[in-house]
Amino acid sequence: MRFLSPLRNLAAAAALVAVTALPLAADAANFAGTWAFTGSLNYHGKSSTTAPVCTLRQSGNALAGSCKAPNFAGPATGTVSGRSIVLQWHATNAAGLKAVATMRGTRGADGVVRGTITSTSWPAAGILTGQKT
Repeated sequence: MRFLSPLRNLAAAAALVAVTALPLAADAANFAGTWAFTGSLNYHGKSSTTAPVCTLRQSGNALAGSCKAPNFAGPATGTVSGRSIVLQWHATNAAGLKAVATMRGTRGADGVVRGTITSTSWPAAGILTGQKT
């Protein structure tokens, strides 16, 4: 019977961890709202920066909304998996130039998304950061 007491304590501690982790896990997957992203792309000494502000709605693991940067705007769709996000922004500028930017990142404990950005108009991947506003 003596060995049951440590097992009860272990079970109680595991239940406490599981219950206290629930709100954090649920919050971690919430990407709905307005996000300010910054993407920095470099290729053979040339660089390009984009700073879209995206307004996203989330239904389950699916994202939909729009993004707007100083020179481009358009719809965005994506998916969420835990703390990770994949977002595709179908951007068009005033001259009609179109590009698809794919943003992939993971939300850290500080709330900042860090990852990579690629674009159909740029030959190399870049660094992405984003924060909910």
